[in-house]
Amino acid sequence: MAPQPAAPGRGDRVFAGPDDRLQSVRQLNAPNRAACLYCGAGIEGAEIERLDVRELEGWEKGFNVIAGGFADSNVRTAADKLAAFMVADPEAINTILGADARVPVARVEFADQAAAISKMLSEFGWDCITIPDEDLLFSGTPVRLRAIDFDGDHLLLTPFGGGDPTLLPREDLSLIVSSTLFKERREAIERKKRRSTTTVSETQLSTDERILDLYTRKDPVGWRIPVSGFDFSSLGADKSLLALENMSKLLSRLCSFSPDARMVDDYVSVRSLLEYCWPSEHRRDRSGPKSYGFPRKNSSSVFSSDNVLQVTKYSRLQWHLL
Repeated sequence: MAPQPAAPGRGDRVFAGPDDRLQSVRQLNAPNRAACLYCGAGIEGAEIERLDVRELEGWEKGFNVIAGGFADSNVRTAADKLAAFMVADPEAINTILGADARVPVARVEFADQAAAISKMLSEFGWDCITIPDEDLLFSGTPVRLRAIDFDGDHLLLTPFGGGDPTLLPREDLSLIVSSTLFKERREAIERKKRRSTTTVSETQLSTDERILDLYTRKDPVGWRIPVSGFDFSSLGADKSLLALENMSKLLSRLCSFSPDARMVDDYVSVRSLLEYCWPSEHRRDRSGPKSYGFPRKNSSSVFSSDNVLQVTKYSRLQWHLL
C-alpha cells in the first residue's frame, strides 16, 4: 500500500489552489517587494511602487544596471523618480544620469529589480543593459603579463610566473583599456586609557600604478600589463629609464599595431561615478600590542584600501560594450 500523505499540523497552511498560494505569498511579503523575502523567487503579478533595495557587499553577487549614456530628457525628473523608487540618493543618481558615460546606475540583488529599474529609465529615453557580477568577475583579474613581443602580424604574450606564451594575431586584438590602480595603507599606533583612545603615531603610504588590459572579442578574461615587473625590452631603442614613460610608449605602439582596436582611457575621469555602485574596498586589521615608551603597551590598527575590484569590473564592462 502506498504511503498516505501526512495530515497537516496545527501550524501548517493548507492552500486551496494556486491563487490561494499566491495570495498567501503576497501577505507574507511587503507590498513593495518584487521577490519573496523567504525563498528569493519573483512574485508574479506584483505591482511594484517602491523597490526594497539593500546595499550589497563587495563579495556578493548582484545585477548591475548600466545607464546608456545621456538621454534627451529631463535628467532631474528621472533622477528624482528613480531615487524615490529605489530609496536612494537623488543627487548621486542625477550626477550619474547626467554624465556622458556608460556606468552603473544601480547594483541590486535580484534580476527582476534590475528589470524594473531599466523599464523606468527607458520611459525617460535611456537605453540600459543589465550585467550580472558573475559576468564581470567570473575568472578574477585578467592574466598578468611579464612581456610582449611584436612578431610581424602577431603579438607574443608571455604570462607572469611561467606558462606557455600566447600568439595573438593583429586582427584579434579588439579592446585596450588603460586605467590606474590606487592603493593606500595607514598604520596607527593607539593607546587606550579608560574609555578613550588616543592615536600616538601614524604612518601612511599611497601608491598608484598604471595598467593596460587587452581583450579579444571571443575571450572576456583578457590580459593585464602592469608597470611593476613588466619587461619593456620590446620597445627597443625607444625604451626609457622611467617605467611610466615606457607604459605610454607601449600603449602608443599597441594602438598603431592594431588601429581597429577600441581604446578606452577614461577610467580616472569616471572613477567618482563608479564609487556609487562599485566602491573601493576598505579594510581594517588589528595587530598585537606594541611597545611605545616605557612602560606603556599600545595596539596597532592598519587601514588599507584599493580599487582593484572596481578597475576589473570597469575593464570587463568595456568588453561587454564591444
